[in-house]
Amino acid sequence: MGLIKSAFTSISSTLHDQWEEYITCDSLDNNTLVVKKTTKNGVISNKSRIQVAPGQVALIFDSGKILDATAEEGIYEFDSSTSPSLFAGQFGEVFKEMWERFKFNGAPSKEQAIFYVNVKEIIDNKFGSSSPMAYPDPEYKNIYIRYFGVYSFKIADPFAFISNIAGNISDKYTKEMLMEQANAEFVSALDVSLQECAHEGVVFSSLPSKQLLIAEHMNEALDTKWKTLRGMEVVSVAIEKITPDDESRDRIQKFDNASMYGREEYATGRMVDATATAMENAASNANGAATGFMGLGMMNNATGSMVGNPLEYVKKSEDKKSTEQSGVKCSNCGSIEKGKFCSKCGTKLETVRHCTNCGEVVTGAFCSACGTKVE
Repeated sequence: MGLIKSAFTSISSTLHDQWEEYITCDSLDNNTLVVKKTTKNGVISNKSRIQVAPGQVALIFDSGKILDATAEEGIYEFDSSTSPSLFAGQFGEVFKEMWERFKFNGAPSKEQAIFYVNVKEIIDNKFGSSSPMAYPDPEYKNIYIRYFGVYSFKIADPFAFISNIAGNISDKYTKEMLMEQANAEFVSALDVSLQECAHEGVVFSSLPSKQLLIAEHMNEALDTKWKTLRGMEVVSVAIEKITPDDESRDRIQKFDNASMYGREEYATGRMVDATATAMENAASNANGAATGFMGLGMMNNATGSMVGNPLEYVKKSEDKKSTEQSGVKCSNCGSIEKGKFCSKCGTKLETVRHCTNCGEVVTGAFCSACGTKVE
């Protein structure tokens, strides 16, 4: 008992009028995973025509055993005198394994049916963490995050799906019948997959850009429950939002601040801001501005005048940065150079010296700004 390919679907309307028993299935939408088609007497008569649309796999069952199958769109003739054809399409290895497990054993027919399986990508499946999940972030260490997003999957092994999930349906099997269990398993596997991402050095804020990596880890985590048992596999995972809990958010902010102020330019800016705030508070002191500034002066003395003279540090930082970035100006042609001689005219460059006390450019033996002797 097998299928013989007779025509493409483009002429299905003509063929539909020529045979009394013509079995077809409308296009399967995102919510419909399997549709079961039977005849009035439960037997597919010889020479019946069976239509298969794009994105469908048609499985012909007889009393729980596979008679034949096709993953190629078109119109087929069912011939009870021929051997199975198994038009595998993109499911070559799957069909081969299926036939060894489910092949028809020649027993008398009791009930015959055609299962149309939706093998398109099933999209827009929402997920989210019910509680904060521990994430061993490579930068922030152990933090707790919530995440939300959508994922897609497809039926990669129609035979496993029919045999273990949808084989006993009366007419159709929809996504809603599957998703409560599937979503619970998905989120559990996602937790494992995100842990793998952390071990590979992915900072939590970069997870939304690692969709392919997460999907790969998801299929590994779900291999037994989904691929082997149910014939399903994850296609894509899109994490739309990741939110640290309050305690983790506070720790991340402190870590970022410490990291930022460890850089000279940011620390200088913070010092200027702190000084401005201190001066504003001193000026508005409830006991009078003089008392406020007296307290500010005491603080300056205790800190070596660091807070009271922030612009000095800004100027020194800028002079140092300017020298490092721009180099020395040639006195002959004006070219900016970093070596000892001008690369354009060969003139020997004068070395620029800075005062060790105030940072001013020094041309003589003493700083013209503060009088410090410069070696």
